[in-house]
Amino acid sequence: MRHLRWLLIPLVVLPLGLLLLSGFGRDPREIASPILGRPAPEWSLTTLDGKALGTDALAGRPYVVNFWASWCIPACVDEHPVLAAAHERYGDEVTIVGVLYQDDPEAAESFLARYGNAGYAHAVDERGGLAIDYGVTGPPETFFVDADGIVRAKQFGPLTDALLADRMASILTVAER
Repeated sequence: MRHLRWLLIPLVVLPLGLLLLSGFGRDPREIASPILGRPAPEWSLTTLDGKALGTDALAGRPYVVNFWASWCIPACVDEHPVLAAAHERYGDEVTIVGVLYQDDPEAAESFLARYGNAGYAHAVDERGGLAIDYGVTGPPETFFVDADGIVRAKQFGPLTDALLADRMASILTVAER
């Protein structure tokens, strides 16, 4: 019976150890998305300033879709200057679009008045259909779409300058080919 016990320990510990080790190589903040590598959802929404905006206007050019909310504090507040700087830096090459996620337009306008209007359009997704099409789980989430309309990268959580540069490279290099 003693020999059997020593045989069971490796049979239990080894698979458990392999299971644990396989998880150590993954970024726990990385959330897989079935939309990556596929065409971006088609959409048409109204911006905070009442203009129509959609994929038809963005066709043939890389773009970034950032889902955010005024109540998303501090994450959306933290990434707001990053997106503003990106709009200033990449504005000639990439269109940035903010999309309100489960938020009131008046609250979003107050947010922009308080933290600065970054200069790019903010669309109102009143019924949440675009968020569902993209598979958004909560703000902030950002999707990077190349000039061919293919979603190349996703960022769950607030963008930093380094993350933004990395994700932008995924759509700019494709556009330059």
